[in-house]
Amino acid sequence: MDPLYLIRRAVPRDAEAIARMAGAAAAEEGGVSGLDTDRIKSHAFGSNALFEAWVAQERQNAPVIAHAIITKSYDVRRASANIVLCELYVAPEHRRGGLARKMMSAVAHRARELGARELAITTGVENEVAQRFFAAIGAHRREAAVFMMSADGIEWLAAESH
Repeated sequence: MDPLYLIRRAVPRDAEAIARMAGAAAAEEGGVSGLDTDRIKSHAFGSNALFEAWVAQERQNAPVIAHAIITKSYDVRRASANIVLCELYVAPEHRRGGLARKMMSAVAHRARELGARELAITTGVENEVAQRFFAAIGAHRREAAVFMMSADGIEWLAAESH
């Protein structure tokens, strides 16, 4: 039987569970997460939230067993909203049962609510399991040149304007 899950938008009391799972997700790929409880509380909630988090539980008041973190973006050429899935994590003991797909359905529903024309999904270049999953739910790989500027680079470039 397909288990039922409660999937909902995160609230501040979920911050500790999200931080713990973000750490586990980063560790699985050999990294470390900078997403701690305080950052989640200050960045994911309120009128100036930088991201949204969605969580899953087996039932109300049960432990959080999965999360999805999304950010909002904007496509100036299409004049429409875009959503970026930054992280999808399901606790190992709850994998292979359809929960990741249900989380993605909730993310797609939210993207539709926001009028998004695209849902961008980021994952590690070596995370073949995630890549296969996203392909299986209908996402298409798109190669792109992504440029990142460090905090030092931002400071250096910003100094030129004054």
